[in-house]
Amino acid sequence: MKTTALALDHLLCAVGDSVADLRAIGPGDPEFDRAQTIRAGASVLAKSPDALPALAEVLATGSGTAASPRTRAHLAAAEAWLAGDPVLAAGRYAAILDQWPRDLLALRVAQSCYFFLGWHEQLCAVVDSVMPAWSSDQPGYAALLGLASFAHAENGDAARAEALGREALSGDASCPMGVHSVAHAIAESGRARKGSQWMRDRRGQWFTDSRMCTHNAWHLAMFDVDAGDPGSALAILDEWLLPASDDSPIEACDATGLLWRLAVEGVPDNGRWRRISDAFERKLTPGFWPFVDLHAGLAHFAAGIPGRAQRLRGAIERRAQGSDYAAQRATQITVPALRALAAWAEGRHAEAVGLFAGLRPILGGAGGSRVQLEVLAGVGREAVRRRPVTRGIHVALMGETTIT
Repeated sequence: MKTTALALDHLLCAVGDSVADLRAIGPGDPEFDRAQTIRAGASVLAKSPDALPALAEVLATGSGTAASPRTRAHLAAAEAWLAGDPVLAAGRYAAILDQWPRDLLALRVAQSCYFFLGWHEQLCAVVDSVMPAWSSDQPGYAALLGLASFAHAENGDAARAEALGREALSGDASCPMGVHSVAHAIAESGRARKGSQWMRDRRGQWFTDSRMCTHNAWHLAMFDVDAGDPGSALAILDEWLLPASDDSPIEACDATGLLWRLAVEGVPDNGRWRRISDAFERKLTPGFWPFVDLHAGLAHFAAGIPGRAQRLRGAIERRAQGSDYAAQRATQITVPALRALAAWAEGRHAEAVGLFAGLRPILGGAGGSRVQLEVLAGVGREAVRRRPVTRGIHVALMGETTIT
């Protein structure tokens, strides 16, 4: 197998390190241009400002003198991402598929961009548009099915998503992304016990050297708590999610969502909210992705550290003064959602109810998956339940002590 083919396989399955696979490929190598498109794609897939310097380096190096139109199209799409225009980046990756519908790298990154944007219908549209160009005997078909499975789960078609995911795993049983797609489908169907058993039965397929490992562990924990086993979910939080959160704001989002669910079940905090809040405070670059910013705000309030939430909101409000797409999302989604969280945290539940109601039609635009965004919908439901209550989030979840 060519080095770039192996790297792409690792990227699609979220195993190993696709960029490290390409370390030996430099200018003049026959695989250099393909390597550059994979390096660029991996940086976009990270959906993190921390990955932008590496992307800038790839683009500064460029491609070979005889780069193909497809290579140039890939790098142009990555340039749009680097410039802070995820809408244009998504459109350019999708346009590659109009000419090369079996370009799995373009499909994977296009879907990632749409996921970042919260454009869930486009997740389906882009993969459904290329399906007729494929046949089951072609290399990469299992990966295609896995991408289709996740897209349809995100759009609420649990039955189709599960069928596609299982078919994907029949072609590549070792792919953690396939396990993840089926987990999302089962979550969409509300079968928590079935999901818990599914993840345990396939532990060997996802508990590997995979970027999806802790996220798949989160799925298992969420299934457990929904199935009435908060003790198992808490053990997963402590063993896997909290350590991962220390180094990654995206991983900290999963820890936030799980700890919220456990708190609703009455599980004591024991300093966990503070640990997640500390992680966001160390690692978060505010204003890049509303999905992450809102989880950070919830963690800060839940930890009883409103000063951090206020500083976060101030940073987002400054970001909203710009003219790019991030500023638009900050204005329309992040700032209003942080206001709603503040109202709930400060015990102004009637106000919070109204603010969350106004967010309902637009919150999906924060990005992330519908399952992950459920934590914010859950806060809104708690506001409804607690409307007569005047005490704040730290009282409800932690007792009377507030950290200042």
